[in-house]
Amino acid sequence: MKSVWLWIGVVIVVIVIILYVRQGSSSVPTFEYSSSAVGNVVEQVSVTGTVSPVDKADLAFEKSGVVTLISVKVGDMVKNGDTIATLDASNDQAAVASAKATLADMSRSLTPQELAVQQTSLDNAKSDAVNAAHDGLAKAQSAVFSYTDSFFNNPQGSNPTIFIHTDTYNEALSFNAERLTVTAALGAWASDLAVANPDPAALVASARSHLSVIKSFMTDLSVVVNELSTANSNMTQTAINAYIATMNAGLSAVNADIDSVTAAQTGLLSAQSAYNLKLSGNSAESIAAQAAKVAQAEALLAEDTLVSPIDGIVTKADPSVGEFVGAGASGFSVQNSDFKIEAYVPEADIAKVAVGDLASSTLDAYGSYVDFPATVTAIDPAETVLEGVPTYKVTLMFVQPDARIRSGMTSNLEILTHEAVGVVEIPFRAVVTTATSTTVRVVSKDGKSYSSVPITVGLKGSDGTIEIVSGLSTGEKVVTYVK
Repeated sequence: MKSVWLWIGVVIVVIVIILYVRQGSSSVPTFEYSSSAVGNVVEQVSVTGTVSPVDKADLAFEKSGVVTLISVKVGDMVKNGDTIATLDASNDQAAVASAKATLADMSRSLTPQELAVQQTSLDNAKSDAVNAAHDGLAKAQSAVFSYTDSFFNNPQGSNPTIFIHTDTYNEALSFNAERLTVTAALGAWASDLAVANPDPAALVASARSHLSVIKSFMTDLSVVVNELSTANSNMTQTAINAYIATMNAGLSAVNADIDSVTAAQTGLLSAQSAYNLKLSGNSAESIAAQAAKVAQAEALLAEDTLVSPIDGIVTKADPSVGEFVGAGASGFSVQNSDFKIEAYVPEADIAKVAVGDLASSTLDAYGSYVDFPATVTAIDPAETVLEGVPTYKVTLMFVQPDARIRSGMTSNLEILTHEAVGVVEIPFRAVVTTATSTTVRVVSKDGKSYSSVPITVGLKGSDGTIEIVSGLSTGEKVVTYVK
């Protein structure tokens, strides 16, 4: 019996302990919480960028040549416009001097002796033109009389008649009329030459016109002659060949005559133009054109000198004096002492970043505790796809120059995009968001329960906090985790 009562006592004790444990555990909160407080909520975008100079110039000569002077070495500081190097400029200097001399000559008055030379040259050209017109008529007459008239009866009379085969009667009549036209042209030409003191220019111009009529006639006649055959002409092939040779000789003579008259006309026009130019002096337009040639020669001379387009430090100077360099081959580089950071911000964060945002920048070379403050100065409007992800290039400038900064360094950026100062903040994980509401679970005063309270949120911080605009007071406890 004692043993039975002992076991009964043990069972009762165990039941009491279990009930006590359950009651005790139900009084212990089953959640974690945090208190709302006044603080600063900061939104940041973290990216990695690369340091590069604000201005960098890779310099090259615009033309090939031999280097005659190098004024700098790597590490030298230069100013905008300072000479970096030069090429052999002897030929270009001579071209400038020649162009300037020509301009000076065009701007002065003509001497009597120079005018006399021009007058003699013009007189000779006029005489040549008159002689060419006389000689041209004689050769034209010879070509017509000796060659084309071989195919006509009564060729120089009032009723010339072609006797070789033509395709139609009307075609024969047409050739007869053309032969009369040639007679008229030769007569008019002779009348032009009979005038006392003729105008040489008018004389060679009319001579060319008459020759044009004669050549047209002979060209048409040549077609008929070359179409002759033993079948259509009742002539032997030997006779036909002789006719063709005659026609070709006539055409060659007329073409040579035309060339001779044309050359005389061209020479006269050139001599007259030169005389007029010397007599009246060079026009304002021609002087301006020569001045432009001087400017062009000076521009070519300027290309022999390579200058720095920016203030900065020389980072490359490869060629040597006496070395031949090709056009466009970069041998010098200058970069200034101001540096920028270029970073690529993902599409998800770019809307947060704005020009003017401040950023904390650390450089791998100096560790994470040395800050080099920077400011966002530009955001590219177009995307740059990196590894399949759209990004946008953001450019930042260092707030203060620092001799420790070097081109090519890696910069770890924390861009401050937004900040809410002196606001009520809680951990973001305490916020419960649904499709219709945003709430927090506020802990009761006894700390054993909680209830949902609607809130209005503001800025979400990059450190896991969020701004509470309304619905909570400072010091209230909000559930952050339910066990």
